[in-house]
Amino acid sequence: MQRSAFLGCLACAAVGAELAGAKPALALDEGAIGQQVYDDLRDGGEILFDSPYYEHLNEVGQIISETVGSRYSVPIRFYIVKGDSANAFSVPGGNIYVNEPLIRLASNRDELGGVLGHESGHMVQHHVAKRMAKLQTMGTLAGIGSILASIAVPGVGGMIASNAADYASNMMIAGVDANVSRHIESEADHVGADIVAQTGVLNPWGMVWFFEKMTKKYGQGGNYWLRTHPLDSVRIAGLEEHFQQNPQIFGKFKNTEAVDEEYW
Repeated sequence: MQRSAFLGCLACAAVGAELAGAKPALALDEGAIGQQVYDDLRDGGEILFDSPYYEHLNEVGQIISETVGSRYSVPIRFYIVKGDSANAFSVPGGNIYVNEPLIRLASNRDELGGVLGHESGHMVQHHVAKRMAKLQTMGTLAGIGSILASIAVPGVGGMIASNAADYASNMMIAGVDANVSRHIESEADHVGADIVAQTGVLNPWGMVWFFEKMTKKYGQGGNYWLRTHPLDSVRIAGLEEHFQQNPQIFGKFKNTEAVDEEYW
């Protein structure tokens, strides 16, 4: 599927929700939004159902899904999509999408678990709906459409692939939403690290290792004011501080256990 068609579908979903009566964001039908995104990705041939990497994705994904099962209304499911550079995104309704370059880069279970934990953190915190609520308050349909459109663009770490159209035509709206996005990305890092630690079998330091790999491969990059993700170095520092402030959760995990291991 062409990216423009996919984004158009998401923007229509946002406009439809607004015209239906401007429901409070958390009352949105997240399942319906997720199903629409899945249908369009599938029909456009974007989902790789026969990827050999499902063995690894399903193994780690099952651990994460079972850990967050009581915190989300539907099971978390994982799919592999097309893409040339490492990318992952979550969609309301329980679906998390990653591509093969990301799985190759996250070459051990702890690193992949960190990515999936982060995306699950977005899910259980209802971040997309909250961002929509923020822009509903500001009264901009274009901005609401851009929130849904952007979920399939940024991915994780230093990967940013946005443009002015993705944030509508108003730079003030874009700046406000980017600030909100950077905040929720940091929150998803912390919630995701908690989820990984709660699995009992995955090391949350894998999140740090993966961000270090992202920086090495892709660089920091991007204009910070309109970045939708914090810089990798900021995210690493935030995670390390989170680990130090919560020794009862993270004290048993080491920064050297599997950092150089490659499982696939």
